[in-house]
Amino acid sequence: MKLAKNLENLGTETAFSVLAEAKKLEAQGNPMIHMGLGQPDFKTPKTRS
Repeated sequence: MKLAKNLENLGTETAFSVLAEAKKLEAQGNPMIHMGLGQPDFKTPKTRS
């Protein structure tokens, strides 16, 4: 399979490293609202139709 040359410019997934850093800061007592991966850890507002 031949892939486009510009695919070589793609980096690795950084969401997990950002989450790890946020969890470190949270463990140090910094309040966090996690919005990067998975479901939010707070109630979300109802949407209007």
